[in-house]
Amino acid sequence: MGAGDATPALVGDMLCVFARQGGEEVTLCLNAAEGSEVWRDAYAAAEVTGTASRHAVRRDAMKRIVIVGGETHIAEVTGLAGELLEIAGCAVREDQVAWAEETFGCPVGTDWRGLVARDDVDIVSVANENDRRAEVVLAALSAGKDVIVDKPLAMTVQEQQAVEAALTEHPERRLLMLLTLRGRPLWAGLREVVRGGRIGAPAFTHVRMAVRLKREQRPPWFLDVRRSGGLFVDLLVHALDQVEWITGRRIVELSANMGNLGDPADAHLRDHAAVYCRLDDGSAALCEGQRMLPDTCASDYRVTVAGTGGFADLAMAAGTLTVTDAAAAGAAVEELPEPVSVVRDWLEGGELVGRAASLRANRLAVLATVAAGEGATVAVEQY
Repeated sequence: MGAGDATPALVGDMLCVFARQGGEEVTLCLNAAEGSEVWRDAYAAAEVTGTASRHAVRRDAMKRIVIVGGETHIAEVTGLAGELLEIAGCAVREDQVAWAEETFGCPVGTDWRGLVARDDVDIVSVANENDRRAEVVLAALSAGKDVIVDKPLAMTVQEQQAVEAALTEHPERRLLMLLTLRGRPLWAGLREVVRGGRIGAPAFTHVRMAVRLKREQRPPWFLDVRRSGGLFVDLLVHALDQVEWITGRRIVELSANMGNLGDPADAHLRDHAAVYCRLDDGSAALCEGQRMLPDTCASDYRVTVAGTGGFADLAMAAGTLTVTDAAAAGAAVEELPEPVSVVRDWLEGGELVGRAASLRANRLAVLATVAAGEGATVAVEQY
């Protein structure tokens, strides 16, 4: 019948379908019982290409990727297998092998070093434990591979500096950290409101990211600050990135704290954190996160941006974005940008989340961790 992504419509005993045939877009009305053509309408149209195209890609046009680890957001990558990516192999922990064989549909092993060194691979996707992630990123860059990495890409200042140095040495290499909120319509819509001047100049931004602890569902390393790095690098890295991305300003100073109120008997648990940010124009931001929500609420992400001419509120769970300005109070923003996969965008050459943004967000999260640990205000340019 032809290529197409439209859903057929059944009306009585007639089936209406849309397809592409040759150089034409064609609407067909068929007899639903026997498939015979009742009528058709066609017009010449250029073929859809780029992000809007969703048809199968030739195997020789796909990027070959290997996966190290299977934590958290790996589905952002594997969801594009067979379209833009060919998964050539995977290395995981012994306890993950059976799951990975079923999930990834590729050869699975435990030797990530051999996988990263393969000559027939274009990209390494890194989604292993947080405290072992920078080592794999550095090995992949050294082997001449581009990198897609779950957050954080590094846990310490030393690891961050090593990754930055490797990319300076190899400027041709591309790196993407999964700052997925940049592709979500509500967050992109808030950015349009603020950057468009609807609430005046932003003076204060508050980002709240609250989730459940889910101790029984987490791997043992995840809630151990020695291995996960804590809430700034694992959760609030998104919030710090959003502050700069939404407002267009740069964070210059950080003061932070991180602690454990929910289970003091667990010396290595960190269940809440907050960072106060001074921005380069004198405005301010507060990013706070916690893993203390009750089971009745899966997550609670909110943003308020107060400006010189009003304020905007985002409530992710409710799916709302509202603006209070001189024209109206609490007006809903109905027209939002389309959702974008940050991985797809990157694979197709986009820069929704580029190398510089990835490094910047992770650096801010690492420095917030330093500020909390030292109980001091940290100047971003100090490091």
